[in-house]
Amino acid sequence: MPRPLVPDRRRRILTAARQLILDKGWPSTTIADIAARAGIGKGAVYLEFSDKAAVLDAILRKSTRELTAHVHLRVTGAVGVVDLAAVYRFGVEALLADPLMSALFLGDESVLGDHARTVTDDRYHRRFGWLSDYAGRLQRAGVVDSAADADTIMRVLSVFTIGLVDYPGSMGAMSAGQLSTTVELFADLVSRGLATDHPADPGMARAAQLTLLDQLGDQLARLDEPT
Repeated sequence: MPRPLVPDRRRRILTAARQLILDKGWPSTTIADIAARAGIGKGAVYLEFSDKAAVLDAILRKSTRELTAHVHLRVTGAVGVVDLAAVYRFGVEALLADPLMSALFLGDESVLGDHARTVTDDRYHRRFGWLSDYAGRLQRAGVVDSAADADTIMRVLSVFTIGLVDYPGSMGAMSAGQLSTTVELFADLVSRGLATDHPADPGMARAAQLTLLDQLGDQLARLDEPT
């Protein structure tokens, strides 16, 4: 007689894994730990996920969706021009408000950097392309100097972001305050360096941010679709 299916098995696994990250850290967590915390057998975990890395990937996609939704809300509710500094600030505030993302991002293990290097699809390359489009839209909105090359702006933003992801593994843990001030200073420097003397169009700038967020949200939704 076949064993009955575990109700909402996938959600239980991800909830258990999230709790274990906060309790003992991801490097120390095993599939057996996740199964025990979820109250299911190890085999049931493998029916949902191919390995431990796939569990982390699903956790990160869920948290990224929530962060994206938070930034989307902040952008739509903002008054005036939403520039690069504001978007970075919104993102960091959302990240620091999420205990799981804070634990991964500020930890002393290179969890996020190692994960990013195991991703074999083109999700990150596509995101970098969207950043280039985003920079071009901000130029047309009068927020960013049109003399700067949009692809170069994209590379600057990408290099900084990749550096933040890899920082804990190479330089050691950052505190929440250090992360916040680091991102704010970088964003402020970029905004000043790319500022224009022309009046900016707040509506166009906001539309540029919403387009970028919608692209990311659509990609995350497709990644969550069953294969």
